[in-house]
Amino acid sequence: MNTKLTELLNIKYPIIQAPMFLVSNVAMVTEAMKAGIAGCIPALNYRTLEELRASIKMLHEAKVAGGSFGYNLIVNKSNIKYKSQLEVLCKEGCDFIITSLGSPEETIKQAHAAGIKVFCDVTDL
Repeated sequence: MNTKLTELLNIKYPIIQAPMFLVSNVAMVTEAMKAGIAGCIPALNYRTLEELRASIKMLHEAKVAGGSFGYNLIVNKSNIKYKSQLEVLCKEGCDFIITSLGSPEETIKQAHAAGIKVFCDVTDL
């Protein structure tokens, strides 16, 4: 199947596995990639930056052709780890970031500079 999303993320099917708080994990995203879709994990599923880095490393090692992975990043003031999580994601690399609950402006600037695509989850207009 060929769509704008499959081309953008280099995936087989135009599906992004939902980043579910305390549910999504490396194993789930690995299986999503094997199925030819994009997998996503909330960055807040990891209590420390070291755990976040470790998950990125594991997903880079598990990555297969036709799959991609990314992280959901809460970008408002309630996430006191936002800036450090964004820094880790940009330094370690992932295919995409999904922002939610705030302005994606800073994330877009930094992620695009690192070659990472950004999707913005809008819950209210």
